[in-house]
Amino acid sequence: MWKFPKTFELSISLEHLPMVETKLQKRILDWEESGFQNFFPYQVTSWKTKPEALSHSSVSFDFLYAFSILDSISFFLFPKSFGKKKKSHLTDILRSNIENKTKPKTKPKVWESIEQWWKEPLQLDLGNVIIVNASLDMDGFNSPIEHRHLQMVSGASKLILRLGYLKGIQYRFHKKTFKAPYPKFGECYIKTRDTHLDKSLGKVYFSFLGYLFENQTDEYLLPFFGLKPLVPTSIRSLIPNEIWNQWNEGETTDWIESNLHGEEFEFRPVYQVSISSQHHLK
Repeated sequence: MWKFPKTFELSISLEHLPMVETKLQKRILDWEESGFQNFFPYQVTSWKTKPEALSHSSVSFDFLYAFSILDSISFFLFPKSFGKKKKSHLTDILRSNIENKTKPKTKPKVWESIEQWWKEPLQLDLGNVIIVNASLDMDGFNSPIEHRHLQMVSGASKLILRLGYLKGIQYRFHKKTFKAPYPKFGECYIKTRDTHLDKSLGKVYFSFLGYLFENQTDEYLLPFFGLKPLVPTSIRSLIPNEIWNQWNEGETTDWIESNLHGEEFEFRPVYQVSISSQHHLK
């Protein structure tokens, strides 16, 4: 009479894991405290780690697997294919448990495009918009914008700062609104001239550099709101805090900016016509 086996033993190992042995051991001990539930229905009978060069390590596991009636028949009839399939499955489980915490998760490019489209700002709702003209000493700076040459006079470059209160951001399917007191928000443009491939110079533009808040420490939030890029740090550090003290606080005029893809000041209009205030910082 045929006697079907009730259990199955198998061993697997992973080598050259990108972590030191002590960190790997700590992770496995955490699994052990939970009874190795991440490997259920496989039972861990023993495990061992080993250090490798370049701060890497390896690990080996011994497992015991209790057969169901169908498993017993499958193993009896096809022992090699059954063992190969179970070992491959268990190796995938072990690798997944280790690599999910050692490698950054990457999103498929298609999903990244969908997510970017979903979170893309379409319109900015602003209040009390003003224009500040600035002249900043930037002698020795390279152009922060590719294919555009900085226009400088006596080592100084011209900036335009469009400042206002950020009241809301319109996205494709929802709107982010802010409550008073609204954050003081700005856009920075720098005077540049086109540089052609033959090194000749073209038209002069005030090119868009990026967004900024009154408090530079808050600007990490701008990418979270989908507002990119930020003003380059080398230029942001030269913009004095005094620019934020230009408003007539009694005004409540609202403004809308709807072309956030424009690369130049003239192609990023704000409706209605903003109040122009000339302030030279140099």
